[in-house]
Amino acid sequence: MPKLFTLLMLLAGLSTAVFSEQVPAPIDPSVRHYLTIPPGGLATFMQRPTSPIPMLSHHRGGPVPGMPENSIEAMDNALSYGYGLMEVDVAQLKDGTLVLMHDDTLGRTSNGTGALNNKTWDDIKGLRLKDNDGTLTDFRVPTLEAALKWTIGRTILTLDIKRGTDFKKVAQLVDQTGANDYSMSIAYSIKQAQAFYSIAPEMPISIGLSNDQVIESLDASGIPSRLVVAWTGTRLLEPAFYAKLHQRGWRTIVGTLGRGASALDNQIRDQKTNISYRNIIAMGADIIATDRFWAVQPQIRNPNLFIYTQQRLAK
Repeated sequence: MPKLFTLLMLLAGLSTAVFSEQVPAPIDPSVRHYLTIPPGGLATFMQRPTSPIPMLSHHRGGPVPGMPENSIEAMDNALSYGYGLMEVDVAQLKDGTLVLMHDDTLGRTSNGTGALNNKTWDDIKGLRLKDNDGTLTDFRVPTLEAALKWTIGRTILTLDIKRGTDFKKVAQLVDQTGANDYSMSIAYSIKQAQAFYSIAPEMPISIGLSNDQVIESLDASGIPSRLVVAWTGTRLLEPAFYAKLHQRGWRTIVGTLGRGASALDNQIRDQKTNISYRNIIAMGADIIATDRFWAVQPQIRNPNLFIYTQQRLAK
């Protein structure tokens, strides 16, 4: 993978939205917008149809003020605004427990301290999570098991496997919870994608594809094309390149997320670009990975959501 593209992906992984704008309330807080995937149909669903319905991916589960990143509560709240995938981070504790957590240490996202990989579940299960402004909430660190059970019938988790985490344990837990139709992985290199495929040969994989050389490497990798979802980075590419990916039947994910001034989310928010989220879809993005889901949803909303369902929560 080219060094520049790898750097962009790493920067995207390190980014965290700090809220500097008012987040509007959902149109109807009692409604949730769920993805309904037919049994055994996730790989088919993630392949690009002839007339795709645009979607978004909620970076770190769609945090907003009062709703911490990588929390089930944030993901549930985000689905009150519209449909979409949930990108979450999976880390492994010292006792082997798999949890949703991005950082190597606890201090930024919880009221705990110290290195995550030195902790057991008993050490952290009572911790309270912070939102991205540092405000302490009453929400707790979720286990991956809890997140997988929650996601069934609701949304697709795209699993960002953090360093030191055993993907074989992740895949086994996906099987045990029955979340196979609602789980896909994120690979940061072709080599990592091959390793994931060898362990979970039916799980779709989001793979960084930003130029012809990487596509050639993927073609030689042995990974079936039907499992590929194309992550194209956090900068816009030529529409012709997106079209090339579409010809392969691959959905494309464009990242607008990030903290820096060059992040498209921030440029759009601050009106420093003429590009809109609708423009990004028109250029060739099938999925927008964003920190501003509440701003993206009104621009990509489509009523023809035959594979999706809306559910009103019980009072």
